[in-house]
Amino acid sequence: MRNPVLLALLLLIAGMCLPAQSAKSSAVPTSDKNSDLTTLTGCIQSSSARYTLTDENGDTHELSSGRKVRDNVGKQVEITGKEVTRTVDMTPPGGASSVVVQSVFEVKTVKRIADECK
Repeated sequence: MRNPVLLALLLLIAGMCLPAQSAKSSAVPTSDKNSDLTTLTGCIQSSSARYTLTDENGDTHELSSGRKVRDNVGKQVEITGKEVTRTVDMTPPGGASSVVVQSVFEVKTVKRIADECK
C-alpha cells in the first residue's frame, strides 16, 4: 500500500519539475532511404519565418528552415530533399489536446539557378 502512494507522489513531483511547453514540433522522416530524395525547381519565398518554394507547376511546398534556405529567398533554385511529417502540439496549458500534422520538405541541398525568380 505504501509503494503505490510513493510512486504517485514521485510522478507528481516529476511532472511539476518539467518545464511547460507551448507549441513544439518534431520532424519524422517518412523514409530513411537516400534513394527517396526528390528534386524541386522553383522560387523560395519567406513569410513570418516560414519558407516555401513555389515550383514550375504553381504548387507550393513548405521547406525546413536553415541557412541554405534563408540565403536563397527570392532566388530561383533547384533543391534536393524529401518530404517529412511534422507534428505540432498546439495544446494550451490545462486545455484539451490539439495536435496538427503537417508535411514539410526537408532540404538537403540547394543549387541557385538564377538571382531572381521567374
